[in-house]
Amino acid sequence: MKEMGVETNGEVRINYDGFSQVLSRCRECFGPQIEPYFKAPVFLKFERDDNGCISANQFLNYLNLRTTMHQNRLELSAFDIDNTGSLTTDQLEEYVKSLVSQVPALSDMQPDFLDHYGRIAVRKLLFFHGKNGCIRIRDLVNSIVLQELNELKNTQMQEHQLISNWFSIQSTQRVYKTFLALDEDMNGLLSRIEFTAISNGTMSPLFISRIFEEHVMRMRVVQGRTVHRDEMDLLAFTDFVLAWDHRSHPAAIKYFFDIFDLKKQGYISPAEIYTFFKEIHYMWVHVMKEYADLNIYDVVDEMLDMVKPKVTARITAEDLSASGMSGIFFSTLSDVKQFYDYNYRENLLHQDDDSGS
Repeated sequence: MKEMGVETNGEVRINYDGFSQVLSRCRECFGPQIEPYFKAPVFLKFERDDNGCISANQFLNYLNLRTTMHQNRLELSAFDIDNTGSLTTDQLEEYVKSLVSQVPALSDMQPDFLDHYGRIAVRKLLFFHGKNGCIRIRDLVNSIVLQELNELKNTQMQEHQLISNWFSIQSTQRVYKTFLALDEDMNGLLSRIEFTAISNGTMSPLFISRIFEEHVMRMRVVQGRTVHRDEMDLLAFTDFVLAWDHRSHPAAIKYFFDIFDLKKQGYISPAEIYTFFKEIHYMWVHVMKEYADLNIYDVVDEMLDMVKPKVTARITAEDLSASGMSGIFFSTLSDVKQFYDYNYRENLLHQDDDSGS
């Protein structure tokens, strides 16, 4: 690229003639399969200067991305046994576990944690891209989540980067150990009371009850009769962690919207906001020991003003996504500590400024 281009201020730029010459050289080395990356429409995707030149570095980054996507497609397709174009949960787990022996960052994993690792790791792929327990391969190859998994192949990753990467040993073990710590009776499931400890008791009972109703209680047949399972397994717990950590993501909005839409009308009304915040208000007074004259209706109005629904007094999932305020909306109506931080956000900001000065 440098030979066929022009270097200006340390940056190599190349016009279409040089671009075509690079194609000729690459065709000699790699064969005709390289040609789709050098077509005129590809060149025109990039910003051009007054001389009709594009950035060589930007084009190389594009090539690297396309190469990675192609490699991802090949690796994922190897687990698509039935050639459906999609991967099931089991196939995804096999794919993820196959990387353990190939990725240095995962090489220290203990064998008895491998199955747990596969289940926890795959939940993020399914949470953001899954439908009926499957994911289309074409959705995965373009996925930022899969990029996060591929980052583990970088041998230069620092400890803080590993801790923040969902697919690292450190991160998956943190989720698993948290689940075990909450499971006081060690039966492999969390009761509502056990789950309450995840927030040190600051999440409202109604919110926790709705989590279990919407995302835990599943019908099953036991001894010929239908019963509810009212305890949370590791997978449901992992889904909650993902939703709570990504409250502004469309998948998380869907997760929480189902909880707050009590009447299943497709929107959240002022009455439902009132119902949820009424419990936060009780905890505000009796747990946080804050002022009792906080007006619930003022908070309801504030939530509506914050989201600004298209239809007055009817907050849809689309409204929450468009507002960019879904994280605050869900947090303040579910957790009294989150509401405390929101209510005193200006004071907390000033405290941070004072401590930094």
